This record gives sequence, structure tokens and C-alpha cells, in this order.
Amino acid sequence: MSEQKLEIFNVLNFLNSGYELDEILNEGNFGTFQSGEDCVNYLVENGFLEGDGGISTLESISKQYTVAQLKEILKENGLKVSGKKQELVERVLPVLSDNSSDYELTDKAKEFIRENEWIDLYMFALVAFRFDDYETFVATSDDDNVTTALNFCDQIISRALMANQFLVFIDALSAKAHVYAYDGDYESFLDYDLQRFILGLNPIIMDAQTYATYDVINAANVINLRNVVEKFDFGNLKKRFDKIWSKTHITNITVPKKTSYKILQKAISGADVEELNFDVREKYFNKKFGV
Repeated sequence: MSEQKLEIFNVLNFLNSGYELDEILNEGNFGTFQSGEDCVNYLVENGFLEGDGGISTLESISKQYTVAQLKEILKENGLKVSGKKQELVERVLPVLSDNSSDYELTDKAKEFIRENEWIDLYMFALVAFRFDDYETFVATSDDDNVTTALNFCDQIISRALMANQFLVFIDALSAKAHVYAYDGDYESFLDYDLQRFILGLNPIIMDAQTYATYDVINAANVINLRNVVEKFDFGNLKKRFDKIWSKTHITNITVPKKTSYKILQKAISGADVEELNFDVREKYFNKKFGV
């Protein structure tokens, strides 16, 4: 039921944000429903949507129309009629979508969105972790959504450190950074993403199996850092880096502080992350971790 709740919220929340239903259904993944059309039927039957119906998805069009019928619709609308059925379906979708009736959110749907606003934050920042776990955590919290999410991240960080689960630990750091971004606190977002970058170069613990698939420099982390540095002026980056390095209390240095900052500068200046990863692994990691 929890996974279905997540899917229902996402559809309703996107609709509430101004997206078209056809667009949502053709982009979405509806794991607990056989198709997007089944999802819509559920929402209508359970009082979340109201309207005349007539939703068009790639799947429903493919099932409902023959090749000849698709070509006839395309011809009537002055569109190309050659190609395989899947190509015809994709070409005819905008036509049928324009002709489909609109659904509207009911009061029940709007109340559902308000009661479950925490799911929006989960989707933004916490998808690396199980939805069921976060739902349980939210149910026991009396704090606001952002504070609850930060506390959840802190709990994961604490448990990961105790269990020597380094990858879970840095995932939780990234998640915490994104919680701050969700709340509009981009300075804290920068601080936690810097910490994630520093610890990526200086892992607390690492075994050979984990290292085999480990990206020393995480591409998404670099993009986040580059975007926030370019968009906001939070002062001297070197001073901030030094502050975060000190707060991180690194006891097992793999890449020295000065070198780590130089790598950061290269990364956010647009250097190829794969090449940086290769160079850093060759120079600092392979020998240390027995590769």
C-alpha cells in the first residue's frame, strides 16, 4: 500500500502543479498498477479525480487502435502515415491527447496532497532510502517536514557510522544537503555537498568489494557544487572548504587537503569527471586499497 500511496501522490501532486495528465502518465512508472490507465481508473473510482474521462496513453492507444485506424487519424490531421505501429502510436498521441477530456482534482485529492506533503520532500531528497522506512519515521515525528527529514538523515548517518557502511553514510550526507536545498537553505546545501566531496576523496572505511564500483568523485555531487557556486555568492570557496575540512575531522587521509581542493577546483571548472576519477584512483587509491 505504501508504494501505491507514493504513486498516487505523485500523479495528484503533478496535476496540482499544472502538468497535463497525459504527460504525467506517459512519463510515469506505475509499479502497483498494470498501466497508467489503471491508475487513472483507480483515482476516479476512489474519488480523487472527476471528469468525463478519455485519457490517452501510448499503451491504451496501441491496444485500442489498429494500424489502419492510426493511419486514418494521422491522415486526417495532415501527419506522416508511414512507419511501424509503435511509431504511428507515438505520432498520434498528441492528437488524441488534445481531444481527450480533462480530469480535475476533487476536494478529497487536495486534502490527500496536504496531508502527505512530506512525500514531496521524500521525492526531492530521500529517494535513496526506502519509502516504507521514511513513512514510519514520519508517523512518529511531531516536527515539521524539513526537521523530520533532517532527523531521519541524522539517524541514518549515525547507524551507518556504527555499522561501517560508508556508502550509506555519504548517501545520507547527500540527502541531507538536498533537504536543505528543498527548504531554500543553499548555504547549508553547499556545506554538506562539500563535506560529501571531501569524504569521497577520503573515505572513512573502504573494502575491496566496495571500491570495485566506487566513484571517488561523484558526478552528481560535482554538478550540485558547480550549480550552487555559480548561482550564489557565499564568499571565498577556499575558506569554506577549509572550514568544512576541519569540521569533518578526517583521521584517515587518502588525498591531502591541498590536493583535494585543487581537484575540487578542476571538477567545478568543468574538467572531465571520469578522467579525474581515473587519475585520483591511480595516484592515491589503488595501492592503498589493494588493487
